[in-house]
Amino acid sequence: MNDLETFNEVWNGYIRFNKQRGIETKQRYENILFSIWKHHQDWEEDDGFQIKCCYDGCSEYRTLYRVRKLAEESGLLHKVGNYYVGDHTNYYKKNHILFDLVFRGKENQYGKWLEESKKDIELDTIYKILIDEFNRLNKDNNYSSYNNIPNLDTSLIKKSKLKSLPYDLEKLYILTDELFPHYYDLMMKLNKNVHHHELKFISFILFNKEGLPTGRPYSAFCSTLNPNKTHKDTSGEYRPDFLKRIGLADYYEVYDIKSEIPRINWLFHTGEWKDDDYDFYTEIIKDTEIDKYLDWNMQRGQTKYTEYEDSMKQIFMRIYFGKGSDKQSFSGWLNNKLERLNDDWMEYWIKEENGYELNYDIWQVLCNSTRKICGTPIGNLIFWFAFFIETEVKIELLKRGKRVYNVYDGFYFNEDISNEIKDILKEKAELIYKNYMIKIK
Repeated sequence: MNDLETFNEVWNGYIRFNKQRGIETKQRYENILFSIWKHHQDWEEDDGFQIKCCYDGCSEYRTLYRVRKLAEESGLLHKVGNYYVGDHTNYYKKNHILFDLVFRGKENQYGKWLEESKKDIELDTIYKILIDEFNRLNKDNNYSSYNNIPNLDTSLIKKSKLKSLPYDLEKLYILTDELFPHYYDLMMKLNKNVHHHELKFISFILFNKEGLPTGRPYSAFCSTLNPNKTHKDTSGEYRPDFLKRIGLADYYEVYDIKSEIPRINWLFHTGEWKDDDYDFYTEIIKDTEIDKYLDWNMQRGQTKYTEYEDSMKQIFMRIYFGKGSDKQSFSGWLNNKLERLNDDWMEYWIKEENGYELNYDIWQVLCNSTRKICGTPIGNLIFWFAFFIETEVKIELLKRGKRVYNVYDGFYFNEDISNEIKDILKEKAELIYKNYMIKIK
């Protein structure tokens, strides 16, 4: 088949398949396609442009994803490389010849759309998403979106949830008048000093629709793959390749905050920043004597091993971020475990007398030990404080003439400054505790 025949079979064939709402679907999909064509230029990147489909807070991202895939399958877009983990974002080149033949033909649908979209913002999906994102980031630096932080509306949150929070949410709302502008400003300073635009932060901390803290600022660097994590999906761009492409081939990971989540959680409850010599995951293993209960030796959690999902680190994450009871977090781990097992191993892992090799009673022991050693989990608020600490460290290093970049808790630079980072980290962690953490208890 030639390009036009492929297009008719795939694109128009898909539209015809949706007979009930065919006309509406066709109109919506073409609006999104035209928006992609307008806002993505081939010359922006030598290897093609990116289409991001998972925009925070955008209800249309699933449709955007489907349109992007349909455009690829029908020949309108040619994929020239992977970028983000998974399929949400890839590199593309446009098939202008086919697009012009179909949409700039005698009726010139694209030209008409361009004129209409100037009057109706709802037609231009990408533009609408970008405006929403820019408003949320508050790029004018006036912090207007933060000056009217709502007082705590308890109608948004179930009373049981409010009582279970290990901090005063109302105090946190009040405190945001102080911390939002400060850390937004620091984020903008870091963004102005990046080597490449893909190292800029493209999100920010916020409250979700239930009034609870959420959000974790990130850059494109955070979505690249670590070649040492062999258990992970191999699609996407590896970090060494990413660094080489943007001109930082001599950068490497110089420091990683060991067990960051439990370490910050402990800081919140005690004001103490424990040294790297203390490893929370190992301490839980020792405290519970977990190995005597199991047929296998539980590892602390090294990402290069395939059994990483059953390590103490991953089990800790399920316990820490579990939204329900300990029983529910156990069920979540168990269901994940069974999905990963094939039929040949099922008999080995499931035992008639004792249930599963890690049963609920043992899980409860792990939960109790986690709370004893790390403190009561403070949930997603932990990511706010992680961002504050990491940002303060990078700003201090920037003042010293060192442009350090990070993948969450891993810091990248072109010389070993791990001891310097450790010293700054302790100082800034205690600063965060005194300035913010202690004020919401």
